[in-house]
Amino acid sequence: MDTATLRTADGLSIRVAQHLADADAVGTVLLAHGITQDMDEGGMFVRLADRLTTAGFDVVRFTYRGHGDSDGESAGVTIGGELLDFEAAFEHTVTEFDGPYFVVAKSFGAVSTCLSLDRYAEDIAGVALWNPVLDIEGTFLDPSVEWGRHHFTGERLETLYADGALPLDEEFSMGRVLYEELHRYAPGERFVESTVPALVVHGTADEIVPYDDTRRVARRKGAAFHTIEDADHGFVRPGERPADEDREQDRRTVEWLTARTSD
Repeated sequence: MDTATLRTADGLSIRVAQHLADADAVGTVLLAHGITQDMDEGGMFVRLADRLTTAGFDVVRFTYRGHGDSDGESAGVTIGGELLDFEAAFEHTVTEFDGPYFVVAKSFGAVSTCLSLDRYAEDIAGVALWNPVLDIEGTFLDPSVEWGRHHFTGERLETLYADGALPLDEEFSMGRVLYEELHRYAPGERFVESTVPALVVHGTADEIVPYDDTRRVARRKGAAFHTIEDADHGFVRPGERPADEDREQDRRTVEWLTARTSD
């Protein structure tokens, strides 16, 4: 693995990590992480990158602005800015690596990914979405699961408007501009309209992104949909700590991507 710094169209620097396939590459996969995370996605994307390189893929991971070691403050993160980050990362990927090109996006990383599908439809051979935010309303604006109800209703929502930012954890605060943007973007509609082949993987016990919302949008598109029973937003089941080779989301994603390279 090696690392690099990319410059976005608006002049920010974002961090990138690159992994080379163990043998001749069959394609390249770009990994897009969720909100409050970084290119490691809590270790999930590091493990996935290892599995993908073993399967013959080059892999590019990147950190959105306002996260990790990339430029910017978390309260300044916007969907518009993340679209510029995705643009920089994807165009770097197609410049430096051979296709076919795929994207794996987790959680909020699916927002900029889906909103970019029209632009890059001819270049992206497939997307795999993990517990993706496809229905913004159900996750943030009229939340139906625990995490959203805690952060975006009542006194917590009043704090966002009063202070201009709302802490989501000890290191990341959502700014008011990002919250207002959520009313104007519809990543699920762009996903449904796209012709890019897709796999969606979601856990039934996800406490952040509603499983039923994702399944409904995925069915409208006709995407391949894989359910992980009793798994939370990190694909963890109660009392279970699977070995790396047994992680269901990794195995299913690599199988699907590998099959797409032979289509």
